[in-house]
Parts: sequence; structure tokens; C-alpha cells
Amino acid sequence: MPPNWFRARAVVPARQAPPPISPLGLAGYSGPGPALWFSSCHGGAGASTLTTLIPYGKSAGRYWPTPEPPGQARVLLVARSHAAGLCAAQAAAHQWAAGGLPNVRLLGLVVVADAPGKLPKPLRDLLRLISGGVPQTWELPWVEALRLGDPPDQARLPSAYARLAQDLTRIISEDAHA
Repeated sequence: MPPNWFRARAVVPARQAPPPISPLGLAGYSGPGPALWFSSCHGGAGASTLTTLIPYGKSAGRYWPTPEPPGQARVLLVARSHAAGLCAAQAAAHQWAAGGLPNVRLLGLVVVADAPGKLPKPLRDLLRLISGGVPQTWELPWVEALRLGDPPDQARLPSAYARLAQDLTRIISEDAHA
């Protein structure tokens, strides 16, 4: 058989497979944390921009913030809409769904457009698949002003950004009254 040919290996049944691997590490902390953490699924996801727009949120970098019990961290995953960003988001969602983050309350996934216009069908399909594995998904459109370096809090933003902030404020308020 030529060296470049594909060779099949034995299939590992799901019950014997290792847990999903995520690009996100774990960052433990004690004491009160912010009302909301933004966890970047990959570098350049847009979490630092969101912390400028949503002042009660803090960036956790590429980590799951994991408070000491009985604390609970509200976390929002952030990814770009390109293939690598969506695959990183899928890996992070798998890690959360595996049940190894009991002190994390995942609110959902924010997908920040990586280019103007509609997502190509393969990326739309992947995003639809990932969306089924997280509590909620928000899609934020391309903003040319942000690309050109305008401060996020001074740029004219599409309504999807205000909707995200309103939804998060409502969720946090409901948590406080639960």
C-alpha cells in the first residue's frame, strides 16, 4: 500500500472514548466574582470588546472560571463565525456538556461575525448544530468601525448588540430574584 493512502483504524465505542478536549483551561477562584464571565473559545474571539460594552462582565481569557463551592460562575462563550472559531466553540460546548464543570452556569454562546454578509451554508449548518448543545446562541453582525479601531463604546452598533446586553441583564436579574 502506498504511504499516502488512508488507513482505517478500529472504531472506539462512545462509552470507551476519552472525554472531549476543549481549548479552554480551568481557572479557579474564591470569593465573589463578576456578574458574568466571557470565556473566549479562541484568540481574537471578541470577549474583550464585549467587556467594554457590558460593564458587569469580565473576560476569563481562554479559561472556564471555576469558583470554589458553593459559588457559581455565569459564563458566556465567545467565538468568531469562521470555521476554526466554530470548531473551538463546539469543543468548549462539549466540555461543558460532559458535566465536569458543576460550578459553571453556561448562559450560552455569542458568535461574532468574522466578515460582512451572510454565513456560507456549511458554517450556518455547523452553527445550527452547535446551537443545539448550548442554552442560547446570540449572533452579532460584522461592524466595520470595530475593525478599523473605533472604541466599542463609541461605535454605532447594530441592534443585535443591544439585544444581547438586554437579554443578559434580564437573565442576571432573574437569577438574583430566584
